[in-house]
Amino acid sequence: MSGHAALHDPHDDARCLNCGTTRVGAYCHACGQSGHIHRTLGAWWHDFSHGVLHVEGAVWRTLVLLLRAPGQLTRRYIDGERRRFLAPLPLYLFCVFVLYIVYALLGAPSIRIDPELAERTGAPVEAQLARVDAAIAQGEALPGPEEQRRVSISAPGEPASTRSLAELRAERQELLRVRTVLDGLHGDPKEEIVAFLRLHPTGWGMLDRGLLRAAEDPDFLLFKLEANGYKFSWALIPVSVPLMGVLFARRRGTTLFDHAVFVTYSLSFLTLLLTALLLLARLHVPHRHLLAWAFPAHLYAQTRGAYGLSWFAAAWRSMAIMVIAAVALLVWVLLLLALGFAE
Repeated sequence: MSGHAALHDPHDDARCLNCGTTRVGAYCHACGQSGHIHRTLGAWWHDFSHGVLHVEGAVWRTLVLLLRAPGQLTRRYIDGERRRFLAPLPLYLFCVFVLYIVYALLGAPSIRIDPELAERTGAPVEAQLARVDAAIAQGEALPGPEEQRRVSISAPGEPASTRSLAELRAERQELLRVRTVLDGLHGDPKEEIVAFLRLHPTGWGMLDRGLLRAAEDPDFLLFKLEANGYKFSWALIPVSVPLMGVLFARRRGTTLFDHAVFVTYSLSFLTLLLTALLLLARLHVPHRHLLAWAFPAHLYAQTRGAYGLSWFAAAWRSMAIMVIAAVALLVWVLLLLALGFAE
């Protein structure tokens, strides 16, 4: 070697340029970074394509097993197969993101009633109410004990029937209830709700202010609930895990980490199921609601496989977990409402 110092090449440096650890081999044993540092556009594209394909491979492997054998996926991840599958939390956040995108593009199925339809529906109700009132007046004018008086009544296109005064009065009350509902569809009840809340406050200042804001601008409250639901979707996990711990309190060798993996993978499947139901609803696929039965079936398979239970133990624990899920969802919704009502 000449007396002049050789030019320093960072590619040949045994020191990791990321964490400073002395490398043993081509990769740092401390942080995993390669010793070969490139600065070309072609190398950048290679890293990008490799990263995307690697992540996609983990995602697809995890999704396939989540749908086909959820208990096996949960058990294998708990037992240590971590690099082969996508971790539960990133998978859940990915599924929530997909649901949010589908919901933002398609929107929720509409449940509003057409006012013209309500108008057309209300006309027969008023006509039948008039006929019932006339029949009641006729029956009250008849002689004899009231319980023995019977009046003939019929609607257009229907055969006549004989009814007692008690039956006619019960039908009248039902028709009045239907008319009240239909009347509420014609107008905007917002002002009446605001007036009621002002006259009957709860006494809890923050709640009263939140209820008034919600009544005055329900669309804004819905927007806040949607935004907070997306941002705090992860909160379902810490709410559910302690309840799972209580359910499996007497089971040895089971930790809260195991329950967290179970809950997160289960929520991932449920999120994908909701996404599928939303898509099917927008496509007007018949009998789409039957797909909802996939959740209890999936929960049973995951419970039995993840915890190594018999069919009977997995069945009753699956039913208990569904109760836990309902409680966790209720707590989560109440938290979202509290955030929505807050200033």
